[in-house]
Amino acid sequence: MDTDAPRLYTPEQAARLLQVPASWLRKKAAAHAIAHTRIGRHLRFSTADLHALMLAGQHPPAEHPAEPS
Repeated sequence: MDTDAPRLYTPEQAARLLQVPASWLRKKAAAHAIAHTRIGRHLRFSTADLHALMLAGQHPPAEHPAEPS
């Protein structure tokens, strides 16, 4: 197998990496709410899919107005 091929993770493997339930990943993939790959009926997540999911969940710190001195 080509060592440059993208790594694919099962829902269980991806869930462990993301620290979320595998059922959550399956539901989101079934609703086409997150990026995923289907190989036949088998659900998989690429490294790029997981990275996109992490980036989508990022929130910058809230900016608070400076207190008057």
